Amino acid sequence: MHQGLTRRKLIKTIGIGAGVALSSGFFMPSWAKELRPKRGGILRAAFAGSSNDSTHVLRSTNSNIDYVRARLVWDSLAEIDNERIVWRLMESADTNSDATRWTIKLRQGVTFSDGRKLTAKDVMFSLRTWMSQPGSQSGWLKPLDLASSRIEDDYTLTLQLHKPVGSFDLLLAQSVFIFPENTQDFTSAIGSGPYTLKSWTQDKSVLQARRDYWDAEHGGPWLDEIQLFAVSDTAARLNGLKAGQFDYAGGMALLTARAEQGNPSIKLWHSSKAEMSNLALSMNLSKAPFNQPEVVEALKYGIDRDMMVRAVTMGLGEVANDALGAGQPWFAADLPVRAYDPERAHSLLQKAGLKSVNTAIRTSDYEYGTAESATLLLRQAKAADFDLKLDRVPAADYYSDFNLLLNTPLQTNLYRPMPLPVALPFYYGSSAPWSFTGPATPQLDALMNAMQAARGDALRQRVADVQHYLWQQGGDAIFARIPSIAASSSQVFGIRAAGFFDYPLLRDAWIRPA
Repeated sequence: MHQGLTRRKLIKTIGIGAGVALSSGFFMPSWAKELRPKRGGILRAAFAGSSNDSTHVLRSTNSNIDYVRARLVWDSLAEIDNERIVWRLMESADTNSDATRWTIKLRQGVTFSDGRKLTAKDVMFSLRTWMSQPGSQSGWLKPLDLASSRIEDDYTLTLQLHKPVGSFDLLLAQSVFIFPENTQDFTSAIGSGPYTLKSWTQDKSVLQARRDYWDAEHGGPWLDEIQLFAVSDTAARLNGLKAGQFDYAGGMALLTARAEQGNPSIKLWHSSKAEMSNLALSMNLSKAPFNQPEVVEALKYGIDRDMMVRAVTMGLGEVANDALGAGQPWFAADLPVRAYDPERAHSLLQKAGLKSVNTAIRTSDYEYGTAESATLLLRQAKAADFDLKLDRVPAADYYSDFNLLLNTPLQTNLYRPMPLPVALPFYYGSSAPWSFTGPATPQLDALMNAMQAARGDALRQRVADVQHYLWQQGGDAIFARIPSIAASSSQVFGIRAAGFFDYPLLRDAWIRPA
């Protein structure tokens, strides 16, 4: 069982406004190491939106602004803080000896914004609803056997799994938002979170603080109101911040970090090492020519990773070694980095009986770094006998065809950071909902099953086993780690990643009066 941390214990440990470091490796809330929070005021924050934005909770992960808003309106069962669990709507999660059954205890005294009390029926209804929908949450909950799960009493659930998952509590902490039982209108925004939705348009959301919030005595909401603005253009978000139109702007270009680092009126927020995203080229191992392992390995040696970091991440990123999760406690740090070696790539293609490889890279500018790295690769891989061309897809269409995503021979990817016990089964193995690299081998499935069943100290070794296999035989060439950057006025405090830097948690945000 993972040891959870309640918000009450966290604040008791550090004291509001104290500068004492946490001994367990947790990140302190921003306000804990800055100044004492001030109550009141309005935060105006700008994030990327899309034409499909809505207040529909089941579509909350469709865009950055939808996700940020959802984290304010709906509470989740738990949150991640530096790869550790902080209990929210649940206050404990205990498993049986083989990790096939989990007992969840819910917090009492939680109310939804319409006055209803949270009970186990709401949680079971929410889990069932999420599992019926396509998307990230249903992927995280895939091990859950709902038909064999049951409600024990108003605040206790027994969750049965299809197979042993020793880190199932980590899965429950991945933004599984809870809404009232029998909800029919999922756009009505009835949640147990610290804010309620006062008004919404495609361009702007206004959220009002709940003064009856169940956890208000231990922290936020400190603000009276949060206004979220959907601004798709990165430069427009920065210019709006500099003009005083916004107080916080998410998703800044890496150039911003260089251009504004000496500006005293702007505070730059950098993702931590463990929160960096991973740039990758995903090769589907069931599609020619990548159904030949020599071709896969050749492309990995055909990438100049140092140049990618210098040119694409502007020197702010790090070289990656074909593995996710650097900076996390489970990461296999002994994995070597493949050097740029066109001659070795040439020899591998010859071994496969090929003089060269002619194929397309499916890419888009849906995220910074994907199209840029694909364009640079055209030149780099040519020396390794890869004659590549770009299949550039409009950003709005890149994820619209799920079947195409899982059957494209070669495509760019940007992997968001998740705890490795969560991320690896999400992308690899026969049960993976987002298997960009194609079907799994029996050997990989065996390693994945052993990893998912593991707990405690054994989990680290099982994760390493999977990562070593993927380094040798996996279809992902993960070549660079890229930081995320946000910007704000110097008066903004208390914004935390809590697992998702690009969709930050604004619950404890506050503004220092000028």
